[in-house]
Amino acid sequence: MAWNYASFALSKGVVLITMAVLTRLLPPETFGIVSLATIIISYFSLLQDLGLGSALIQQRNDVQEAANTVYAANLVIGILFFLFTFAIAPAVAVFFRAPAVEPMLRILALTFLIDPFGSVHIALLQRDLAFRKKLIPDLGRLLIKAVVTIVLAVKGFGAWSLIIGQLSSSLSGVVLARIALRQKLRMRIKKPQLGRLLKFSIPFMAFNLINALVSNIEFIVIGRTLGDAALGIYSITYRIVDLLIMNVWVVLAGAMFPALATIQHQPHLLRRAFLSVTQYVQVFIVPISLGLIITAEPIVKVLLGAQWLGAIPILRLLPVAFLIFSIGTTAGDIYKAIGRPALLLKMGILHIIILIPLLLVGVQYQLVGVALSLIATAFLVKIVHLFVIVRVIGVTVSELMRALRPAFVGGTALTIVTTPLVYSIGDQPPVVQLLVAGVTGAAAYFGTLWLLEKEVVIKGANTILDAVRR
Repeated sequence: MAWNYASFALSKGVVLITMAVLTRLLPPETFGIVSLATIIISYFSLLQDLGLGSALIQQRNDVQEAANTVYAANLVIGILFFLFTFAIAPAVAVFFRAPAVEPMLRILALTFLIDPFGSVHIALLQRDLAFRKKLIPDLGRLLIKAVVTIVLAVKGFGAWSLIIGQLSSSLSGVVLARIALRQKLRMRIKKPQLGRLLKFSIPFMAFNLINALVSNIEFIVIGRTLGDAALGIYSITYRIVDLLIMNVWVVLAGAMFPALATIQHQPHLLRRAFLSVTQYVQVFIVPISLGLIITAEPIVKVLLGAQWLGAIPILRLLPVAFLIFSIGTTAGDIYKAIGRPALLLKMGILHIIILIPLLLVGVQYQLVGVALSLIATAFLVKIVHLFVIVRVIGVTVSELMRALRPAFVGGTALTIVTTPLVYSIGDQPPVVQLLVAGVTGAAAYFGTLWLLEKEVVIKGANTILDAVRR
């Protein structure tokens, strides 16, 4: 577990530093035009293995045979996605009214041919909880991408520095994954094995289809309606929030799903695990979310630079939506662990039904309207999601509220102390504002937890120490 946390911290640190450099070298319009191409790639990438990677992680028997089957299937699927993406590139460019998207999309489509050569190795490392080895491809590909992209941006390659950097990430990721796990795989599809894997993965794949649409729909609407510069500002702001909030629960889920699969037939342990993870996810996410909201202006000035000031109001709103979505979100890993991924599909369908009309109204009010539509969607979807959690996992509302209480008590103290402080030192340099607000906010938050929820702090510290020892 400690290596999973190390991979998370180091990789996100690299991404933030790279972002801080590139946003000073490239304007929002450049990030926007590249985002138009990566929207399509991101959408198809979530579907690329048909959910077979998750099915392989859940597999308990005949793992080698299953790995061979997934390996061969992924290569076939990758070829099909490459050909399809290559063919639709002109239509995508016409849709976005951006001719430059066509060659970019066709070059990025090469990732569909590259990634399958390492995806099974990554899934096997995750299945075996080998996070120390998984750190090699996770961090290595980011470092290589950062160096390639920054060097090309300095040399004036513009948008193509981002495109070539992404290709270098895919290629290096495959090489490093195969170095980390030297397991020989054969392109051999066993029909009975494929059938068993698809039985698990098809509902999961359908959820990925909906989730991909949910994750990318606002980028499509912004790119089509508001233009390159607006999309560039939104995509970078979204990435900051994604890195600092969503990835906290994603890294926990990455370690949680393989472990949950081993206790999938023990409901009382699953319920206890869900409540425990929910509590500690919120203990981390609440202060990060509130910190982004309160210090949005100095963050943008320090991290992105003067040409990105349009991101400030968006950075104050997006964390609200992410915070709402984060509550109980690890329930999805329990649905997968107990073999009920269809629940994820149903929640995804509900999400898209609510999101699309709200988004189409919100975009009329520029980027702020888009962010507000995400907040409204998060609130409505979460009400239904919590009802499902209570029914399926067997937790009570009072148990869930007790799990959430420490984070929200500490968050209240953080907000009361930090908000007036930030406004009172608004004439200071942005770096000073961030340092003062960060130290004061952390002291208020964890000090309140220590005074009112000491048991949670002690238990959390012991959990972290146990993880480090492992």
